[in-house]
Amino acid sequence: MEKSTKTIAFGQVKKYARVADRLMEFRNANPNGLIETIPTITDNQIMFKTRIVKDKSDPNSAEATGHALGENKGTKAFEKLESVSVGRALALLGYASDGEIASSEEMEEFEEYKKQKLEELLLASTEKLESCTSLGELKTVWADMPVEAKTALAELKETMKQKLTT
Repeated sequence: MEKSTKTIAFGQVKKYARVADRLMEFRNANPNGLIETIPTITDNQIMFKTRIVKDKSDPNSAEATGHALGENKGTKAFEKLESVSVGRALALLGYASDGEIASSEEMEEFEEYKKQKLEELLLASTEKLESCTSLGELKTVWADMPVEAKTALAELKETMKQKLTT
């Protein structure tokens, strides 16, 4: 993919090109391309299948298929799933900033998941530090703590160390 495609950043992920920008790039580079989306709708779910062909007049042209499956909850769910499906197919054809196949929504959900897990880790680690009743116990708890918790809770460790030595 050309470097001129606009990108957005997600957490520590390099860069993400939105589906609309990748689609525009595909259309500009492949004027004879084909993009077809096929929804399958049930009461509870929508599944999209997207087929993209770089040159529909060439039987040997590069081609990719992308899928998306989600809950059937109104018009926006339909549109979102179609975009996810198109984005996956584009990514499989090489229209992705850093090789990511995930949609921007999936990237946002993953970043939120990581944030939630870090908060849970910090809460549990804080409780362990605050429950220490001796310097030896504090040392053991600190040694077993993940690096992410140590980085965030270094000040609390020092406060507990002072508390337990007085």
